[in-house]
Amino acid sequence: MNKKNYQSNKGLLLDTSFLLPILGFETSTEIMKVFKKLGEYELYYNDLSILEALWKIVKKIKGTKEEIQRITEGIKAINDTMKHANINEKAVRNAIKMYQLGHRDLIDNLLYSTALYNKIKLLTIDIKLIQFIEKHNLPKHAIIAPEEI
Repeated sequence: MNKKNYQSNKGLLLDTSFLLPILGFETSTEIMKVFKKLGEYELYYNDLSILEALWKIVKKIKGTKEEIQRITEGIKAINDTMKHANINEKAVRNAIKMYQLGHRDLIDNLLYSTALYNKIKLLTIDIKLIQFIEKHNLPKHAIIAPEEI
């Protein structure tokens, strides 16, 4: 299957790192550069990424009213402007298989598998995940790095 024809809607499931700026938190220059190009795509999120982002955020904030307001406005923006990518039984089965093959980040496994079974691509900066997928000959058409955008 031709990877350009794989998904007609140009859908991207955003990995956690790409949600952090929307929630009001700085991230790498690499991620910020990609944001300019995301308007060409139909964007998706998953609740696992929101949870993972919140885990990272609560370690860094004081919990001020302004910080909480910024986060809640970001959540609203995500819900209002992106589509939700559901985790189905096939995605769970594939994520567990990946875990058994040695990739121990179950959230990443679930995000990749969710993209795969929703016929979209996971946009990620996680080189280890990309290398794992290549090493185990898993479908590469379901994942994309920022430099490929």
